Amino acid sequence: MLKRLNIQNIALVTEAELLFEPGMSVLTGETGAGKSVIVTALGLALGDRVDKDQMRHGADKAIVEATFDVGSLPSTYKTTFGEFIHDGLITVQREINRDGSSKVKINGTPSTLGTLRDLTTPVAEIVGQHANQMLMDEQNHLLFLDGFASLDGIRQEVSELFDQWQKSVFDLRRTLDRRDNLAGERELLLFQKNEIEKAHIRPGEEEELVKERKILDSARTLMSGCGAIQELLDGDTASVLIQIRQARRELDKMAQIDTYLEQPLSELADADYRIEDIRRTLEQYGASIADNPARIEQINLRLDELYALKKKYGGSEEAILKTLDAVTARLSDRPDTDEYIAELEERTQRNEKAYTAKAMELHELRLKAASYLRKVALKELAELAIDNGGFELEFLYEDDPKGIILDGRGVRPTEVGLERGRFLFSANPGEPLKSLVKTASGGEISRVLLALKAAARKNAKSLHSLLVFDEVDAGIGGQTAVAVGEKIKRLAEGSQMIVVTHLHQIARLATHHYAAEKVKKPGGRLVISVSKLDYDGVTRELSRMMALPEDAVDKSEPR
Repeated sequence: MLKRLNIQNIALVTEAELLFEPGMSVLTGETGAGKSVIVTALGLALGDRVDKDQMRHGADKAIVEATFDVGSLPSTYKTTFGEFIHDGLITVQREINRDGSSKVKINGTPSTLGTLRDLTTPVAEIVGQHANQMLMDEQNHLLFLDGFASLDGIRQEVSELFDQWQKSVFDLRRTLDRRDNLAGERELLLFQKNEIEKAHIRPGEEEELVKERKILDSARTLMSGCGAIQELLDGDTASVLIQIRQARRELDKMAQIDTYLEQPLSELADADYRIEDIRRTLEQYGASIADNPARIEQINLRLDELYALKKKYGGSEEAILKTLDAVTARLSDRPDTDEYIAELEERTQRNEKAYTAKAMELHELRLKAASYLRKVALKELAELAIDNGGFELEFLYEDDPKGIILDGRGVRPTEVGLERGRFLFSANPGEPLKSLVKTASGGEISRVLLALKAAARKNAKSLHSLLVFDEVDAGIGGQTAVAVGEKIKRLAEGSQMIVVTHLHQIARLATHHYAAEKVKKPGGRLVISVSKLDYDGVTRELSRMMALPEDAVDKSEPR
């Protein structure tokens, strides 16, 4: 139940605070007085989409705050949303910025729009002209039945299963169409993978081979050079080592006389040892050089192989290895075509079976619900001045030989199940049932909508503690309007209804009466004022609605 609604800077409303009570409340006013602004504000508090044009001109931000008493809602609601309920109340706030963005707070704590919608969906429902429009579209009639019977959950399951099934069907068809291409692509990928793996690519190998080939190509030159250097360092005559050793002997004699020469003597000895090491290294190096034309041929073949792979797979050893990784990954996404097709066929059959089972379950539930809805709706329509009329939901099926077998015939499956539905209606006894959309007047559509809402509420399938009827009484008047008002008043017993109306026949039955009017402020600016009326105020407002003098209204009529 809505306890309080505070509005700041919405349309022409600068600031307004309305307190509500259980029972039937009406909101009236001249056309254009701002009644719809109250409904718009409540819709924002319930999570409706923001339109930045809803903000009052010149304001930096707009705020809507609503407090709901959820004590009468089922225990399942309180269990699910217990963290948001304080002392049986929930306060939601929507702050709208100039750019159209908004912030949500629940009991003062920042929250998300999705959470707000989940929280308030069972709390309140606004039934406006859009609901009439929905009823005028046969595509929506099945939704009314599912809502009446609380089949929204299973319908969602059917929709999800249908999507999964159709996706697997699509994947299977695409794979079958691409069978040859997929097989050829997989064959190419396998060839590339085997070619690269067989080559045993190692980063840096090419550089090493080029270096080795350069040495092998110059083997004789290197061996000749080693021999010549060894001859110079340690030959039979006048070699470097012979001369250094002669110099060491002379310097040794001199150092025995003058110790100052011991240092150069030591350094000369080091030179002798180091040159000997060089000679020995060159001797070993020269002995290790192989004159091996066969090895050169092996290197050339390997370099040719590496060059060919680089040319095909990216220009370097690293690029070849990256190609191998990419090919391996693509192969994991390109399974064996025949195996993949078999897997898709099995998946498609499994998804079809799951969809069929759930769609058949939904079908049976809809048949039972439609029969019960007919009985309840006819009773409700009788209370709305459509006596002995006719009403039922007709199920329609589209033949499809390859579809789901239902009662011995193939029907086309859809995301909402195996059937479509449309309401059939007759306002007069003896008249055949015809399409509601094609035969019902505007006033009859309004009454059918009210009957459906009343049926859902009586069926205990509607959890909403608040129903808002926003001018759904279009096209009716006279005694019919009285019947509609009495129906709404009965529905409001033990709950809460807020009705926006132009009809005095409905307004006079309300327990609480609110009126909206435009007021001119200093400077000539118009603002909307909404207030709860006392007894005299109600009398004046009803007189205005009936275009009668104020004292012409029977004040003794019960409210």
